[in-house]
Formats: sequence, structure tokens, C-alpha cells
Amino acid sequence: MKSSVFYAIIATMLFFISCNQLSKEEQEFDALMQQVIDVHDEVMPKMGEMSNLIKELEPKIDTTTNGQTYSKAQQDVKDAYDYMMTWMSNFSDTFPHDVDNEMSKEKLSSQMKLLKEEDIKVKKLKDQINASIKNAKALLEKP
Repeated sequence: MKSSVFYAIIATMLFFISCNQLSKEEQEFDALMQQVIDVHDEVMPKMGEMSNLIKELEPKIDTTTNGQTYSKAQQDVKDAYDYMMTWMSNFSDTFPHDVDNEMSKEKLSSQMKLLKEEDIKVKKLKDQINASIKNAKALLEKP
């Protein structure tokens, strides 16, 4: 009798564990979402640095060729900054935080397509931010 109760408890636990496991598609979605968030988290702290670079470049801008080089560098940093702000807003609209975790296969498939696009966008964003910072720092002769 005791062993049959034990086996019933084990069977019930296994049933609940298997019901709570994510499908392969859900696991892939979660992994890609984490990858996108990780890239965001990597570049987000650079927003303050970008603001500082924009301010530091401002007094060097004038109508000379050299001044226009600073102007271009500043605009590149501003564009990267704006791209980050726009990307975050659009991402929040596309993938709201309070969404129900249960998705149909069709919904999961469409969300996965959108997330793959966001992965490409956030990597482009990262490259744009890093390149604009590197260029601005080189012009300002900062390490």
C-alpha cells in the first residue's frame, strides 16, 4: 500500500513537471529574447557617455573643415542615441512586458519572426553606438 501511494505521488509530480516544461519553440523564443535583452543591457549604460560626448563635441563645431568633422561625429552620436530611444520604444510596443505567457503556436511563430527582426536591429544598434562613440573619442583624443 505504501509503495502504491509513493508511485502515485511520483507519477503526479512527473505529470505536473512535464506540463510545466516549455516546448522547443518556446525555449528558442526565450533564448532569443534573452540574447536581444543582453545586447540592450550591454549598450544601455553607454547612453550617459553618449550624452557627455555630444556636449564635449559642441564647442569644437564651427564652419571650418575641422569643425565640420566634429559636427559629423556629434550627429553620429546623436543619431545612435535617438536610434536607441526609438528602438526601446518600438520594442516595448511589440513585446509588452505584461503579456500573457501562454501563446498559441501561430502567435509564437509570428512573435518569433518579429523577435528575429529585433535581434538584427539591436545588433545594428550596438554597432552604431560603438562606432559613434569610438569615432567621437578619437576626435577628442580620449582613451
